[in-house]
Amino acid sequence: MSLETFDITPDITLMPKLGNSGYSLPQAIAELVDNSVDARIDGKLLEVNILIDKNSIIVSDNGKGMNKKSLVNALTLAHSEKKGQLGEFGLGLKTSCNSMGESFEIITTPNKDSQQYKVVFDQKEWLNGKRKWEIDVESTKSDSDQHFTIVKITKLFRHWPQLPEVLKKDLERRFTPFINRGLVNIKVNHKKCKPTEHELIDGSKKDFKIEINEGVLKGQTISGWYGLLKEGSNKGLYGFHTYRRGRMITTYDKIAIGEHPTISRIIGEINLDFLKPTHNKREFVKDEEYYAAENYLKDEFKELLKEARRASGQDKITKNVINELEVWQDKISQAIMESPELKSYTAQIDSKTGMTKDEDGIEEEVSSERRDSGSKSGTAISKDTDIERMPKKKNENRKKVIKIKGKKFEFDHEFASLGADSSWKDYEFNKEKRSLMIYTNTDFPAYVVTKDPIFYAVLHIAESISEVMVNEVGEEIGNIQEIKESILKIASNLKSQLD
Repeated sequence: MSLETFDITPDITLMPKLGNSGYSLPQAIAELVDNSVDARIDGKLLEVNILIDKNSIIVSDNGKGMNKKSLVNALTLAHSEKKGQLGEFGLGLKTSCNSMGESFEIITTPNKDSQQYKVVFDQKEWLNGKRKWEIDVESTKSDSDQHFTIVKITKLFRHWPQLPEVLKKDLERRFTPFINRGLVNIKVNHKKCKPTEHELIDGSKKDFKIEINEGVLKGQTISGWYGLLKEGSNKGLYGFHTYRRGRMITTYDKIAIGEHPTISRIIGEINLDFLKPTHNKREFVKDEEYYAAENYLKDEFKELLKEARRASGQDKITKNVINELEVWQDKISQAIMESPELKSYTAQIDSKTGMTKDEDGIEEEVSSERRDSGSKSGTAISKDTDIERMPKKKNENRKKVIKIKGKKFEFDHEFASLGADSSWKDYEFNKEKRSLMIYTNTDFPAYVVTKDPIFYAVLHIAESISEVMVNEVGEEIGNIQEIKESILKIASNLKSQLD
């Protein structure tokens, strides 16, 4: 048996290839800001200045700087002494710089040192065959009171005029915890990054803290806040910004809530310091700990999801919806009051003469077929009209009138939150007050996904009136569908004529 040892030093093409890791420009620059945050001096405000033009990107800070050894280590692949810090993988500096341009240089002066150090890396020079895994470090005298690091990337691969503003907004989200705590001041082309502010529904914001005492996450804590935006986003800009040790990992993450237009008002922040990020810090590793954390968050967000869906239901109730529904109610009222087809339900039948009568006097004879139908005994419809779950504020619009057995009743409709487990509609029929109040349940799943809340409500109005008519006349429940279709057919024709 023979044993041989071989050199497996990576090919020199690996260093430039690190830039092909899929970074966006804001993500790549954020990696350099991570390094600045790691280099901040305790008790001193960290200043990070970013200058961008079509020729270069410069990221500078007043952190503690690097000595010669630290600078070499920073350029050594996968080397890192930053345990428990943001830049702990030893890849960010190399990958981010190589993803932005062909060349970069680093100038740094460590705190309480009289030396300044500089390195220059150029991809073409690195690949020309004359170099191996070596880097030159230039040393010069420096003012001992200085401490800083400057990273400059040139020969950019891409640039667009809006990049500074896009970057500023991205950094404001990513480093909000550090900015809020007064630890760092970040400027992009001299414009100061400010903490992200959201316009929330009053009273919807809630801070939360989950302390875990069992399982794989025993001893860990999940914290953050959540709330509901005043206006939902139809572009997916909702969910959570997730943070690890104060640095954002994902933005508008749908962790524990899923993705659906009905929850597009949800916004918040989640601190998950104990989870492992991928090497490029663009997402968390989906392991056992991640899914355990997600389950705890699902329990925390149950009521939040209900509130979001409830708010989404109200979004559909625009002024146009209310106005159009008023027209429909007018036509339904007209259809019921004037239609001969519904006369046996709307008028009182005189058992001796076979004539119909109402509060206004005798009208006309009803066909024997309809009289027979009206004399059948049926099962009364039992409705849950628990007033506690009805909305307290009534619709201020003018109420419409219908007749049942010769008596006039006012009816009205309202969109109301009755709970996802309740029926899709409900109504409150009061004989003494001669009123019928009909409710469309905005929490019902079908309402949540409907694109036509107007006709959805019209169905509930017609169905509720039909149920009350059948119940009052004493007919079989099977006749409800027939009456509802008659109401809808006649009202639709009337509305069509109006249109």
